[in-house]
Amino acid sequence: MNLVFTDEQEEYRRQVRSFAERVLRPLAEQQFDFTKPLSRDDIAALRLAIEVHEVATSAPIRPDGTLDRICLGVFVEEVSRVNICLALLGNALFFPLWNIRDLLDEEQAKIYAHVFAPGEIVSMGLSEPDVGSDPTHIQTKVRRTDTGWVINGRKQWTSYATIAAGILTACRKADEDGGGISLFLVDRTTQEYDVRVIPCLGMSAISTCEVTFEECWVPPEAELTPDRDGLRAALALVEQARFDIVFQAIGVAQAAMDLAVSYAKDRTQFGRPIGSFQLIQGMLADMATQIEAARLLAYRACSRVEAGDPARAEISMAKAYATEMGVRVASDAIAVHGAIGLTKECAAERYLRDARMLTIPDGTTQIHKLVIGRELTGLSAFR
Repeated sequence: MNLVFTDEQEEYRRQVRSFAERVLRPLAEQQFDFTKPLSRDDIAALRLAIEVHEVATSAPIRPDGTLDRICLGVFVEEVSRVNICLALLGNALFFPLWNIRDLLDEEQAKIYAHVFAPGEIVSMGLSEPDVGSDPTHIQTKVRRTDTGWVINGRKQWTSYATIAAGILTACRKADEDGGGISLFLVDRTTQEYDVRVIPCLGMSAISTCEVTFEECWVPPEAELTPDRDGLRAALALVEQARFDIVFQAIGVAQAAMDLAVSYAKDRTQFGRPIGSFQLIQGMLADMATQIEAARLLAYRACSRVEAGDPARAEISMAKAYATEMGVRVASDAIAVHGAIGLTKECAAERYLRDARMLTIPDGTTQIHKLVIGRELTGLSAFR
């Protein structure tokens, strides 16, 4: 096992960090208001400003044509250091961090090309008001008609739904159609549905929404998983997105620690920088160690997946540890700042709110502990 980045990976990190600081930071901190949900016009303008930079729009591909997951993690981490919402908007602003288009056949890809155009977002409609950690009990119904399908139900925690070009919606078919779960792509340009924004603790530039479908008709080609397990396909996408969350947490934690180190070197009390005090140095040392531990867990999980291993325990370890680590590190960053850390004038409080948001989506910390336990014992706590 090689725990050292290759020269190419180190160079890639330098390129991404340079791009993030030179291009993304001024956009996020000076030109756009990331304290409220971004509009479709904002996303389009951001994409226009970013697309001229090759490192932002070209996925890190190895010479053999495969995706370099290590470099992808580097990209998400470095972008998240600037603002986590930029990473969350990755599919629209950069290259596909997780690719819903893989579900489409050739004909569907042509029909829905506009939904996946650069700058466009496709939301995931999986969770429901009464369906969270156990998606097998999805209640959103879909029934066949002479001209297509009709969807009825509610989806919750559907990010970006206010500005999405479409929603990938998990629905339960009627008994006469098999009664299973299938995925449907609801095109916002041709279908109507109601969206309610749910104010949340962090990630202020992202709209988190409840979506209601009432007699929402979609054409036959809207079904993306007619001959396969739609729930399994949806969970595979969730697993891809889970990697992003791990590196988002690492990026937020790194930003919080960088801020705390800078403040500790500049702030003076009792006639000397507070960074010279043993307790402050101890906090910073703990923060740095936790970040590095999370980073190693994340890259180990990536390496196992690239080697063809499902790495279920490793992915859950990385997700559970990295997201909880992000909360601890961001909280300590506030403590290093003292009273100013509690104010909106200091980015530390935003890092804490954003980090806390990451512990819930794509499997709560507690769910991932049960996954790890199942992999260790062969006994499932879910059934």
